[in-house]
Amino acid sequence: MAVTLAELLDTRTREGELYEKLEDKRVRCFACAHRCVIFDGKRGICQVRFNRDGKLYVPWGYVSSLGLDPIEKKPFYHVLPGARTVTFGMLGCDLRCPYCLVPSTRIATTQGVIPIQELFHQAERKLHDGQADIAFPHELFVYTHSARTHRVRAIFRHEYQGPIVKISPAFLPPLECTPDHRLLATPKPKRGISPHPPSMVRADQLTRDYCLAVPKKLICSREITLEVPQLLQTLIDPSRMQRQLTRDMIIKVAELSAQGLTQTGIAARLGCSRRLVGLLQGKLAAGIWRLPELLRYDGKLFLEGEYVRLFNEHAPGIPSSLKLDERLARLLGYYCAEGCVWRDTRRRAHSAMLTFSFGRHEKHLCREVQELLKDLFGVEAHLHKRKTTLAVVSYKASLGLLFEALCGTSAQEKRVPAPLFAAPKDVIAAFLDAYVQGDGSRRPHGFVEICTVSHELAYGIAWLVLKLGMLPALRVYQAATSPIEGRVVQRAPQIFRVQWWESPTKRRCWEDQNYYYIPIRSVEVRPYQGTVYNMEVDADHTYLANFIATSNCQNWEISQTLRDRNAGALPHDVTPEELVSLAQRYGARAVISSYNEPLITSEWAVSVFKEAKGAGLLTGYVSNGNATREVLQYLRPHLDCYKIDLKTFQDKNYRVLGAVLSKILEGIAMVHELGFWLEIVTLVIPGFNDSDEELRQIAKFLVSISPDIPWHVTAFHKDYKMTDPDNTPAETLMRAAQIGYDAGLHFVYTGNLPGMTGRYENTYCSGCGALLIERYGFAILQNRLRDGHCPDCGRAIPGVWKI
Repeated sequence: MAVTLAELLDTRTREGELYEKLEDKRVRCFACAHRCVIFDGKRGICQVRFNRDGKLYVPWGYVSSLGLDPIEKKPFYHVLPGARTVTFGMLGCDLRCPYCLVPSTRIATTQGVIPIQELFHQAERKLHDGQADIAFPHELFVYTHSARTHRVRAIFRHEYQGPIVKISPAFLPPLECTPDHRLLATPKPKRGISPHPPSMVRADQLTRDYCLAVPKKLICSREITLEVPQLLQTLIDPSRMQRQLTRDMIIKVAELSAQGLTQTGIAARLGCSRRLVGLLQGKLAAGIWRLPELLRYDGKLFLEGEYVRLFNEHAPGIPSSLKLDERLARLLGYYCAEGCVWRDTRRRAHSAMLTFSFGRHEKHLCREVQELLKDLFGVEAHLHKRKTTLAVVSYKASLGLLFEALCGTSAQEKRVPAPLFAAPKDVIAAFLDAYVQGDGSRRPHGFVEICTVSHELAYGIAWLVLKLGMLPALRVYQAATSPIEGRVVQRAPQIFRVQWWESPTKRRCWEDQNYYYIPIRSVEVRPYQGTVYNMEVDADHTYLANFIATSNCQNWEISQTLRDRNAGALPHDVTPEELVSLAQRYGARAVISSYNEPLITSEWAVSVFKEAKGAGLLTGYVSNGNATREVLQYLRPHLDCYKIDLKTFQDKNYRVLGAVLSKILEGIAMVHELGFWLEIVTLVIPGFNDSDEELRQIAKFLVSISPDIPWHVTAFHKDYKMTDPDNTPAETLMRAAQIGYDAGLHFVYTGNLPGMTGRYENTYCSGCGALLIERYGFAILQNRLRDGHCPDCGRAIPGVWKI
């Protein structure tokens, strides 16, 4: 039975202090500005503070993340310059972000184009954090907007009720997502004008005036070798074999037969029927089983040198290792187009007859398939002439099972072999060419079309076409009854048609070196109730959903779950004394709560800070500022420094995260009023909050509280979880810093671009302008302060310069 994350964390709690009791065993929490009223048995919005029998229980006694950093990394620039800090974090956040896809959305992975819900279920390790289910896949790699592959850290699933936006691009399947989900898009170019570089756009802001971005130049990987025994074992069911036919019994029959015992004597010795003994002796005499191979028999397959075969199959077997080259790719292409495997499982558990069916006019294809089977597997396939077709048939069971394991068998279950998605381009091209010859059409001027009733096969072929640098069209049609050979046949419910141009594309779309830009045909909104999914991807923090580049999960970024790189790591039990001892051991001068939102774990933070203050250490919070007066007054005797992220000055953007701008501004004002040392950070994101007007509004608000509040304007990078294509240029940061100075702030700093913004990394005297602290990134190059004063004019510089 899986242990949920919520259950695990609930054992690490104690009754909190920041709450009041209400009627009917309800409680009101004061940890953040949501002021949640929590019913008995329920949780607050943070999911880690919960009501049990009229008492509020809060996180206690663990950390999920722990770091040793320079204090400038927080960033605190007016606190103990150059000091080391021990930073700890727990789990949970008081913000939220609905940002997901419907279950059927297909994700481009190195193993094919797979529904996101299937990727979730394939993961062996899963946790539940009270709000969402989290799966941690093993070695799952997806393609991103940069056309590279990156590892998936986690896949999220949760219940959602609300609007779903259905975006239908030309050529490609519709994509359905929540309104907040971001897709890589660009405004539709005017005639004769090249498209602008794409950026991430919310789904509910997309219209027919936009084009969606599909990456080009996708990576085609390496040479592939197929391990045949591993593939065959996925289809062999030992329970279907005769229970008495074990390796030990066959060896004993061979040994007793060599001693001259009769069938009756052997049957009596082994406690089995005489008929079974005769059967075993016959197979040994015919060479179907040989003692050297029996000693290596694993209960499913015989391994004979470089060959492998089934338990009851005649020798020789088929190669145990196969290089996925152009010849094998062509054979697989013919099979996906015109092949099937027939199994008489009622009579023989693992029978498998491999058949390729072609038209009477396609004798050349029959000959090619026969030659490939002979060259690759040493199998002589038979040619059968039927009423309307020619059939190439092999009765080699292991060969049939191999093709079934790779490609499926029935028309609706066919799929592109998963290893092919990582193969070189010439191998992919050989597969597609054979498939088109078998069951497609190639028209003049390079137009190619295939039809299939298999959902998996259609998406797989479209993905292979895209990997070869051609833009596919994938359309779905509802099938109906139709006459075939004089009979009315009910066809599959859907027919999938994939089309592409082998010559330069003639589609009505745009492209540049990196992307195809697909026009949007329609955007619809419908109500939805059910599960939705998203994932967290390393490095690029994007992935391809129905071939369209989309941004990954923001829930992860804002600490709905674990924040550290080892996503899914269990919490580590620790005491306040151990954390302080760790800080002292490594020479840290401050202990800071960060990573998740520290307000919701304030009781635990205070217990740590009491110990830290007793040891002469500084204490700090890195917070979103969504605070109440009650929690700040509770913290004040034990907390010295407070850094707040002011993300934007637009209320609508804060409401997306489940907060209200006015509450954040009130929190900033209260932190300053209560005497904490306060510094503010704004991550400047191009097209989101980098306008002169918005930056000026932030600066003027801070000046209205105190011109001595340091304001950090930091650069957005693509390796942040919110992924727009453009990094923040140094010029934008310098413009923002100058806006801060012009508004009246005394200390404005640029961050995340070391050495690129000149004087804006340094601290200067607000009186005489002398250089006081020179920085490069997080490194202190020069510190001229004397007891917190300017050495030139003697002016006191606001900050915490000593403990």
